[in-house]
Amino acid sequence: MKLLKRNKLFLGVVLALAISASTAFAGPIAYTIYTNYSLWLAATPDEHDVFGPPQNLGDLAVATATGSFGAPQGVFPAGINVWNDRVTVAGGEVTSFFDGDKDGQVPYYAYGGFWDFSPGGYGQGLTLTLDNGLSLSICGDVVNGCVGGAILVPDGTFFGVVTGPFTTFSITADGQAGVAETFDLSDLDLVHIPEPATMVSLGTGFLALGLWRRKTRA
Repeated sequence: MKLLKRNKLFLGVVLALAISASTAFAGPIAYTIYTNYSLWLAATPDEHDVFGPPQNLGDLAVATATGSFGAPQGVFPAGINVWNDRVTVAGGEVTSFFDGDKDGQVPYYAYGGFWDFSPGGYGQGLTLTLDNGLSLSICGDVVNGCVGGAILVPDGTFFGVVTGPFTTFSITADGQAGVAETFDLSDLDLVHIPEPATMVSLGTGFLALGLWRRKTRA
């Protein structure tokens, strides 16, 4: 009876994880999508670079001709600063985020943030591209849905990815029907791959843990 209860609990946990995170491949690049912020944080325990005002003075820097920090224009609560931006397919606008504290020799392996597509009405959606070749499309149109394989991200919710090494995260317009995509982005966060010294420390810790377990079993 206890074993049955444990099996049911295990299956419940697996189901919950599957709903909030899904792993896929884009060519040779493996990636896992997270729609649950807590699960994404648990999967990214390393150094986080969070994008916040003032521009280009925080952990992350930005290259943009269209975006800036400002008050929320959609569903996010008043009194906070968010990234306001507008991109179009015809205009080819690109907003790129990268390491701003000069340790760019250490790549990232994850990104995440809270997205709002409602400020200008649902439009062309967004394409999120990494310089490792991974490109994913997202949109917020909960009424008509997304086309072309784009991922639906309801306004105000979290969307994040864990993948292989990259150094630049870029946003452009996607091919959804509609007007230019005006959006707000809150708490953009890129996560560094652990530096070699950290990896050695982790390896030493795991080795010590294994030896301790062997000793206690003996």
